[in-house]
Amino acid sequence: MALAGNFLVSGSVALAKRFGVSPLVAGIFIVGFGTSAPEMIVSADAALAGKPGLAIGNIVGSNIANVFLVLGIPALIAPLAAGGVGEKRALAGMLLATALWIGITALRPLSPLVGICFLMILIAYSGITFIRARRAVASGADPGVTPEEDPHLSLWLAVPFVPLGIAGLILGANLVITGGVGVAQFLNVPEEYIGLTLLAVGTSLPEIGAGVVAALKKEGEVLIGNVMGSNLFNILGAGGIVSLFGSVDIAPAFHRYDHWVLGISALLLALFIVTKARIGRLTGLLLLLVYAVYIYGLISGFNLLGLFQPVPA
Repeated sequence: MALAGNFLVSGSVALAKRFGVSPLVAGIFIVGFGTSAPEMIVSADAALAGKPGLAIGNIVGSNIANVFLVLGIPALIAPLAAGGVGEKRALAGMLLATALWIGITALRPLSPLVGICFLMILIAYSGITFIRARRAVASGADPGVTPEEDPHLSLWLAVPFVPLGIAGLILGANLVITGGVGVAQFLNVPEEYIGLTLLAVGTSLPEIGAGVVAALKKEGEVLIGNVMGSNLFNILGAGGIVSLFGSVDIAPAFHRYDHWVLGISALLLALFIVTKARIGRLTGLLLLLVYAVYIYGLISGFNLLGLFQPVPA
């Protein structure tokens, strides 16, 4: 998976420079979409198999893992600088997608109409973001690529590097997922828990692999763009695809706990970007500890919603 991550990051950065856009755009669209492919495939398979808990758990759990694991693990290797050019615009899209997911699922089940709306928003966002990025580079507002930054990969090498990297990451993730889900089902673990833990971490392995390589290559913009892009594609892409298969009720456990953590993780990422925080080893360690606390709360059945309910007299 490390080799696949290296292929994906190297190819993405080279293509971004060839087309005159910043590494952030490559992180959002090429790396973010590519590393989200396992979530889309696994969620669609789970929905077709009549296991909506697996699909929803995979989407929500992956987005939580993306913030705490995908940022936390690479930060232990090399410090990351948040708040670069264009990150606030990308952040707005991710926050909107997260708010839509939490708000809509709190009011009604997912449905084909919701799925169509999610996919249309994703297409519109992608087009607008890419056009604005090209204009920003042309006007000098976004440095994108400078003449001194000639990509070390030629175009004929960069193009195959991206699909090879994506394919390798998906294959590695699927091997982990197959083994983990088999063990969990043998132990009769609820499908929501499988989706939120084993599937979520398994399908986040491509993001972790690409993130570690980006940290080693000092490509912090690619890493942060990967997290935002992956979270957005998970909700609007994977969530939209799952919704197309029919009405999907969200288990109450998500509203009591996991959606709260999902919202907190998105706001935490926003805090990093708005304050232009330096995500160093200490912060990375704290992110991993918070994720461990989340898993403990999940296993113990913690109810965050109960904290806001009045205590009977």
